[in-house]
Amino acid sequence: MKLWPEYAQNIIVGVIFEGEWNWYVTEREYWFLNTEMEERFGIPILDETTVGAFLDHICEYKVATGELTSMLQLLDGAIQHQDEVLEFCPALYVNFDEKVLYSLFPEPASFEHYVPAGWKGEYQNFLNEVPSPEQYWMIEGSNFFEKFT
Repeated sequence: MKLWPEYAQNIIVGVIFEGEWNWYVTEREYWFLNTEMEERFGIPILDETTVGAFLDHICEYKVATGELTSMLQLLDGAIQHQDEVLEFCPALYVNFDEKVLYSLFPEPASFEHYVPAGWKGEYQNFLNEVPSPEQYWMIEGSNFFEKFT
């Protein structure tokens, strides 16, 4: 993992593009989709037409589901409080095939308000939208995050 999740800075993002699911841990600024960002490799609007080039640029930030699961297992004894687990929860679900962004970002950044025209953006719990094999927080049949609620 090139970047470690850091509360409200480096976020875990689930991406669907061309029917394929991938996790990324990146700086949060990349994901204001309809806002021109200097740091986004010259891509002014991140949408279904530009995502291929964008994902090529951030391929080093792709993280395997098993690596995220291992991270949680490693931290299991160290996390004592719900606030400490927030940085390891997925912050965004971005489906470029369906033009949907769901946010669980814990701070008032409102990613869901920065989606391109024709997209749906909502603040909602999307964990059940994540395909079962990609739910890195499900460890030995138990939801890791529920231990802290």
